Amino acid sequence: MPGGVFVSTGNARSAGDGWLILTGLSIAALGSAGMVLTYVVSWLLQQIYAIPLTPVLLLAPSPELTAENWPWMQMAVNLITLLSFLVLMRLSPLSGYHAAEHKVIAAIEHFGGEPTAEQARMMPRAHRRCGSNLLAGILPVLLFAEPLFRISPIAGTAIIILGWMFRFHTGYLIQAIFATKEPTERQLKAGLEAGRTVLKRWREAAGERVPPLVSFWRRGLIQMFIGMFIGITIANLVYSHLHIWLDF
Repeated sequence: MPGGVFVSTGNARSAGDGWLILTGLSIAALGSAGMVLTYVVSWLLQQIYAIPLTPVLLLAPSPELTAENWPWMQMAVNLITLLSFLVLMRLSPLSGYHAAEHKVIAAIEHFGGEPTAEQARMMPRAHRRCGSNLLAGILPVLLFAEPLFRISPIAGTAIIILGWMFRFHTGYLIQAIFATKEPTERQLKAGLEAGRTVLKRWREAAGERVPPLVSFWRRGLIQMFIGMFIGITIANLVYSHLHIWLDF
């Protein structure tokens, strides 16, 4: 989270709904900034190498786009969009808090009980159960499958299968290079506090079982998606009125 770390067991958690919604808003803001960066990179490549990328990004007609080169241009724009978002994620404080989360959870799993700062520092930044691994498994579908199917259905199917088979390898690289960076003392302290809080609340619950829907809510995904939806709605509103505010 921006300014902290969220940890949950399903029946105990370390932060409230407001922080989770703010996290979703932060991710949406990074995504919006990533789209701006994507446009800048696409425009530069078009100016230097005459590659028609901006019409694909803006979904605008262009005589330079043909049925043969459209799938390749679309894959290139998709890849630039992903890399732009990941670079901004790496530069943001979220990647440091993300690493603190992984290190603290790994220390709890490895040493048991409440970990120390030294124990957490020893742990790797990448974690096998991070959601990045699931994202890595579906990235080939989002980035390449649809354009590739236009070129070759066999190639499109192959990229989906291979992407899922190697999701942990790709996910580890995404975590190690982009999604995490070595946490600062403040970020690691936030991770340790979150870990201790959730362990304390988990012990106090004494193995209490909660309904599946309540457990799912306490894991925070719904609140994050609410924040992302709000952020994306605001970004779309700004984009749709940009030409009016800039008077063109």
